[in-house]
Amino acid sequence: MSHSKQCKTRQNKPVEMPAFYMPAMWPVGLQNLIIDTWAAWRWRQRMRRLVRDEEHGLARLGGARDAVRRGARERLPVIVARFAERRGS
Repeated sequence: MSHSKQCKTRQNKPVEMPAFYMPAMWPVGLQNLIIDTWAAWRWRQRMRRLVRDEEHGLARLGGARDAVRRGARERLPVIVARFAERRGS
């Protein structure tokens, strides 16, 4: 059974610092870090799943095999930093 459903990439807008910020408010930087960490973890899990599916003959990666394997082994903080850079913070 092949995975024919295409995954849509989401472009989350960064949460901007409000003009009026009180100490009891949710820390915006922490919120962005949580969002980036969650997205990076999910991305790495997808890469690992692709590698595992290819090993079981359920997927063919072709020329993308090396890139997917590098992504599956990449450290989470590196991926989080890349996601944060794309978001623009």
